[in-house]
Amino acid sequence: MIKDILESNETVKPEDERLKKLKDLFPGCFHRDGSFDFDEMKRILTGKVTIDNEGYELNFLGKNYARLLASLDTTTVVVPDEENNKLPENKDSDNIYISGDNIDALKHLLKSYEGQIKCIYIDPPYNTGSDGFVYNDKFNFSEEDLMEKLSIDAVDAERLMKFTKRKSASHSAWLTFMYPRLQLARDLLTENGAIFISVDDNEAANLKLICDEIFGEERCLGCICRATGQTTGQDSGGLGSSFDYIYVYGKNPDLDI
Repeated sequence: MIKDILESNETVKPEDERLKKLKDLFPGCFHRDGSFDFDEMKRILTGKVTIDNEGYELNFLGKNYARLLASLDTTTVVVPDEENNKLPENKDSDNIYISGDNIDALKHLLKSYEGQIKCIYIDPPYNTGSDGFVYNDKFNFSEEDLMEKLSIDAVDAERLMKFTKRKSASHSAWLTFMYPRLQLARDLLTENGAIFISVDDNEAANLKLICDEIFGEERCLGCICRATGQTTGQDSGGLGSSFDYIYVYGKNPDLDI
């Protein structure tokens, strides 16, 4: 089974999952050779959706790489902790507790719970410079792999390889860490589900932009401001902050919470 997954992952590209969902919804927009007919899509949507060629997005080193990571199937295995499960307080529990890399955990959960989770709360590293966050990549792609999968040249592939291996704590590193996890979390939500994401000033603006892209700007239900009880940053010559934030996104833009 693991061998089959590894072989399948060899051919995965970042856009594969989105194209699969698009083909399920609009099979008539795809030709026999798999090519996409954008003019046919526009014809179907004419009068129902305003098609605008203008827009903006947040670009960062590692973005397409992050999409690729979300598309790969996990090669890890979930093994029950029999000793813990037999404890008197746990033997009748209906809860599931998974210990491991959260991107692998999300992929395992999607196999059984896609579209079935009503509420998700995540408290990721804030990337403050003192919270220990570094991007530590475990994926062993070659430059040739990245050139093929991401359709980039040798220079960009080399730059991306160095980025994924140097244990960076840059904004790009944090966004590369967050993007696939948020994309997978989105697919777990029910139609009336919501996700709550903690963050502070260091990455709040960046988080808002990638969440707008992943969930849809209209699905931002608001931002909760929380007093932390302590002030940080006042010794840096700037304004001190006593707050962090929780961004809330719903699967449905009309969700009433």
